[in-house]
Amino acid sequence: MDLSPELLAKLELLRVATRRVHPGRFAARTRSRRLGAGIDFADHRAYTPGDDLKYVDWTLYGRLDQLMIRLSEEETELNVHLLVDLSRSMELDVGGAPSADPKADVARSVATALAYVALSNLDQVRVWPFSTTLGRPLVPARKRAEVVRVWRYLAETTLEPGTDIPAAVRRFVQLSPSRGVAVLISDLPDEGFKAAVDLLLHQRYDVGVVALRAPGELSLPLKGDRFDLVDGETGEILRGVTRAEVEAVRARSLVSWEAIETFCRRRGVPLVRTVTGDPTDLEHLVLTLFRTRGLLR
Repeated sequence: MDLSPELLAKLELLRVATRRVHPGRFAARTRSRRLGAGIDFADHRAYTPGDDLKYVDWTLYGRLDQLMIRLSEEETELNVHLLVDLSRSMELDVGGAPSADPKADVARSVATALAYVALSNLDQVRVWPFSTTLGRPLVPARKRAEVVRVWRYLAETTLEPGTDIPAAVRRFVQLSPSRGVAVLISDLPDEGFKAAVDLLLHQRYDVGVVALRAPGELSLPLKGDRFDLVDGETGEILRGVTRAEVEAVRARSLVSWEAIETFCRRRGVPLVRTVTGDPTDLEHLVLTLFRTRGLLR
């Protein structure tokens, strides 16, 4: 797992953002007033300004000189669903060559970071890998140590080639998981994601989107007039592709990249777009962009 101990410590201070009260979530959304109201102790988290001092574990403070808040089972009712694109295109750049910083690696890191934030607050996490179909979900226990399972599960899961976000989300809804927050993490290869987001909103989920692109999808520094390219999803070799055709693909990619922003803004859906680098600044991505865009708080 490539999340440093320093980054994990900072993630423990955050929470997954919600915009509506979900069934059973009221106490959890008002932790500053009701921390520790439950009967069964479950875990600690670091004190943040605004928390009621009467829920500080003063015994622990006396031993470690650290302000920690006692959490109980009563406050752990937010369901966080992470829908993670594991299709083949997430491993490749536009030309078909493996990327130095594959979108799949960034997607796994982002999903693991979000899972850690949720688990640190004892929220219920479900990780849903998908490609053309929805994979089997991972439901880790509500404790921080389970984040290792999340990383391993996403690293070891393989699915069928291709991407069908609407089909995966329809299956997700059919399984009727508990409502809460649903975060879609994908390179959003086509317009189908719009129908998927609308369906999630219709089902009254709080929806967030993390859109990933590789540098080659937005700029194509290719030399020559004709190219043999590899379809990132199917592996099919496309021979004799002209420069004009390649430039047309790039133009469509740029247009779709901007359209994602417009669509999510009109729907009121928090969106984080990022172009993967070498390496991606994960700390800036999660601690800064995720907070300013409303995925975390």
